[in-house]
Amino acid sequence: MSWWKWISGVLLALALMAGSAAHAQSDLQVVSPYADAIEAARTNMMSDPQTALEHAQHAEQLVPVDFDGATQEMALASAAWLQSEAMTRLGRPNEALPLAERALALLGVNPVPTKLYADVLLSMGRILKLTGEHGEALESFQNAFDVYVAIGETRSQAIVLQSIGSIYNDARQYDRAIEYFSDAVERHRDTNLDLAAFNNLGNAYTALEDYPHALDYYTQALAAAEEMGSGMLQARILNNVASLHIASGDWQAADMAVDQAFAAAGETSGAEWSRFLWGVRAQAALGRGEYAAARTGIERVFDGVEISATNHHFTDFHDSAARIYEALGEYELAISHLRAFKRLEDDGREFAANANSALIGAQFDFAAQDLQIQQLRAEGLARDLALAQSEARQRMIIASGAGGLMLLLLIGMVLAMLSFRARARLMREQLNIDAETGLPTRHALVRRRNRDVSDDGLNTFVAAVNLNRASHIESLLGFANFVELQKQLGARLGDIDGLTFVSLIGPGEFGIQLDTDDELVVEDEINELLRAFGRPIMIDGVDVDVSATIGLDNSADSEMAVRNAMIGVSQAEDQSTPHALYNERRFGDPTENLSLMTRMMAATEAGHMQMHYQPKLDLRRGVFTAAEALCRWNDPERGYISPDNFIPQAEGTGKIRELTEWTVRQAMADKAHLARMGHDISIAVNVSGVLVADPKFGQRILEIVGFGASGLIFEITETAMMSNPDKAIHNLDRWVDAGIKLAIDDYGTGFSSLAYLKRLPCEELKVDQVFVKGAHTSAKDRTLLKSTIDLAHNLGMSVTAEGVEDDDILTALRVMGCDVAQGYGLSKALPLDQLRQFLDQARQRPTEAAPGSSGTISQFRTR
Repeated sequence: MSWWKWISGVLLALALMAGSAAHAQSDLQVVSPYADAIEAARTNMMSDPQTALEHAQHAEQLVPVDFDGATQEMALASAAWLQSEAMTRLGRPNEALPLAERALALLGVNPVPTKLYADVLLSMGRILKLTGEHGEALESFQNAFDVYVAIGETRSQAIVLQSIGSIYNDARQYDRAIEYFSDAVERHRDTNLDLAAFNNLGNAYTALEDYPHALDYYTQALAAAEEMGSGMLQARILNNVASLHIASGDWQAADMAVDQAFAAAGETSGAEWSRFLWGVRAQAALGRGEYAAARTGIERVFDGVEISATNHHFTDFHDSAARIYEALGEYELAISHLRAFKRLEDDGREFAANANSALIGAQFDFAAQDLQIQQLRAEGLARDLALAQSEARQRMIIASGAGGLMLLLLIGMVLAMLSFRARARLMREQLNIDAETGLPTRHALVRRRNRDVSDDGLNTFVAAVNLNRASHIESLLGFANFVELQKQLGARLGDIDGLTFVSLIGPGEFGIQLDTDDELVVEDEINELLRAFGRPIMIDGVDVDVSATIGLDNSADSEMAVRNAMIGVSQAEDQSTPHALYNERRFGDPTENLSLMTRMMAATEAGHMQMHYQPKLDLRRGVFTAAEALCRWNDPERGYISPDNFIPQAEGTGKIRELTEWTVRQAMADKAHLARMGHDISIAVNVSGVLVADPKFGQRILEIVGFGASGLIFEITETAMMSNPDKAIHNLDRWVDAGIKLAIDDYGTGFSSLAYLKRLPCEELKVDQVFVKGAHTSAKDRTLLKSTIDLAHNLGMSVTAEGVEDDDILTALRVMGCDVAQGYGLSKALPLDQLRQFLDQARQRPTEAAPGSSGTISQFRTR
């Protein structure tokens, strides 16, 4: 959610607290020095809340000891209330809450309806809203409103209406928020309240993208701020105006509004809030493509701010910062801001959901209360009826909304009379409709297709359409825009001929029922679907390029058809094709696959899973100094099971962590055994990319290796860094500190990034065999290999060449200065005992390692 929507709460607090201080009619007539301290606290509340807090604390100490009990408690309550107000202003709601609770307690169990009592309730509501306790905040606002009505305090009634409107704003129900803000203006007019109400109306209309109405209300708020003579408030309103122009794409107008804001602020332009003015200026520069200027502005926003601990005011600026740094090629900074943006977007969604739940709960409470009133009237229970009516009045302002009391009262009565059957129907609707996009769900797709199969007897095809790079797109667009993207894609799919039903079966994944069971017809429909899906989509003024991968199945059971279609997506990705028909033979028996992981872990205990080791030759010394550990599984029932079968499943199910931990323990034990046999070699273990950034795995490895990490090498791929580089680097640094050496595996086959090479604390670079095998025949391969070797050496890394199979390759590697060779030509992967024998034999016949030596592969090859 945009920061300017949230800052409305700050402006509301500024104006309303000032109003409360200026208009509060003391229920306690006392004399100085206590009265002077109370008045000083009220006077400073808006301009200097820290000073106001100190005066309120001092007032508490000055309460005359000769007051009678009731008077003394009221005096203490006034001081506690003002302290809570000051704490709230200082952004410390968690500290303000116990002070407000103390003020309420001092007023007694059943306080007399006074303005002080209602003011404390109002403060409680504001505090609870800030802490996300929307349900309790609503109850406190309701109670305050009831007291204000009883004492005829219309100004304070307007304050409550604005506060409730702000909860609708939090819930992103902007139309309802506008009703409350408008009713507040009609109920009571003064400059302070007008400022807050007009500003909030401007924010709500901006959220609804009704920019003309928004600008009109901001203009009225600005006039109120000018009337108050507050340059600071003028600057804050102008900041909102500038954000409105950013939202509408008018960069020049945004800059002009920022200039006006700085001019209005005068000496206070260096205040903490002014960083947001620089943020809007950065967004305007970004919109014009002036990235250097944008960077200057965005650096002012985050100067001295911990990015990982920012609050909701910074949400939009994180998004802008990510785009700025991405355009400048500073990807590490861009990623850190994207993470912060995602964190705050998630928090905002949770905050909005909490507010929505509270509003719905309040409406149902009112409806139930009204039903109780009708029953009590029918039964003639006067006392209980009066109590129920009193409680209902407190809930009426929530359930009714502003400007539509009677209509919504009737709605509340209807809600109260909903039967269990109606509620069950509502639950079914929620089960079948995605709450965010309004698209049908997977459950709805299965239900619809089962009905159609039963009616027509045709096993029509189901397609799972997976948005490629969905998580990446969501992180760039933000949650709200990603929801809009899914809505537009769903609408686009629904317009394609041959598609009878479109649903959302997962984030970025659509489930579609086709109108045919003919594979030839499906082929044409899928091609049309891919073309339609692949057109750019306009989101927030930007064309977003999208593409899809599609899986298909037409099993009679619709639940199975959807599941198989989703598996078909993975099969298409494996084949690097845009779509694939589910292939049961290639996927294997699902039941057997599910049990495979259980059998795998049992195999590690029973000895059916073994470690084999492929030796690595030091080309400079002519001796074998290391070996790579590889899992080999011979199942008593199924025979040999290839790592290509069980490793991907282990990664997909999360079992790779347990398997890798077992591998590390086994490799360390085997390394110790070899050392006792006179072969103190290093052992390399492959670490899956899904584990490199896992902090729990990182810690577990340290617990396993203890002080025995010397001579242990972890081989990782560069792609393992892509998902979460900061967490990955943290793990790698901790492992290196423990004595584990790191090697980059399969270099040249993935994202061979110089930035990562510079950043990773690795000592070894393993060049993939695809470049090694052509080194003695291809000049281009030799050039690539030689340049890679020189690059690694300049970075202080050794180079291992994989896939060495003959003497020509071995000789070429020596000439180019490669450090280590590994491959089937030297030795296949060997069980521990055979590895020990191999090392014994190799020690007896070492080769000359210098370039041009006569050492050959035949000296070492395993028979």
